[in-house]
Amino acid sequence: MPAYAEDDALKGYGVSETGLRPRYPAGYTCSPLTSLYASWKDVDGSGRDEPHSGVDGGRFGEPIIAPGPGEVLAVWLADWGWGPEGALLIRHSADDLNLREGVGQYYSAFYHLNYDEVKGYTAGQRIRRGQTLAHVARPGGRPFYLPEVHWEVYEVRNDAATSWDVNERDHAYWTNRTSRLVDPLYLMAREEGTLEGSDVLIEPFQAGKNYDDYSGFTYILPCTKRK
Repeated sequence: MPAYAEDDALKGYGVSETGLRPRYPAGYTCSPLTSLYASWKDVDGSGRDEPHSGVDGGRFGEPIIAPGPGEVLAVWLADWGWGPEGALLIRHSADDLNLREGVGQYYSAFYHLNYDEVKGYTAGQRIRRGQTLAHVARPGGRPFYLPEVHWEVYEVRNDAATSWDVNERDHAYWTNRTSRLVDPLYLMAREEGTLEGSDVLIEPFQAGKNYDDYSGFTYILPCTKRK
């Protein structure tokens, strides 16, 4: 059975390890997640200065797939030290995700994007589950970084508390005092049957499938059926 909202350990509040691990579906080849939530090592084996605030994955040029319906909150040119890059923030309501307990809003933040590819998004624009949001690029667009998309997920108790500031690199960033980072795999384990122990069965988005009653997130990277 799926965990309930009170299962804080599976959410990973405070960027703490949840133990959740992806299990890719039989009969599919999926582009894998390469760095998990709260990990201390990057995909290349190098150590981090702090636990990982989201998940990474993807191969260069692969589509990044919207994990659920929602709307664009913001798109901007960000820089956290890797170089200028596109960033996209999507707001999902609990109703969008068919979640009956917990908070009313969830944010998906996608980083390491090509800004020219995403700059045409506008605040309030509706996003469909399964929509291609962008394509996997490199942090800051720099060729010496491995390609990846970085995806963070937040519970947000007061959407109106979101505000913007400028960092030391003169680039915008957002904050919300009511938001809490959670393991994206937790939101991929809301559908009945997707959580088995600590394994989260990945649900690839399938065009033509009815997701009207699907709970939580589907996968953000491509999976193809093996012949």
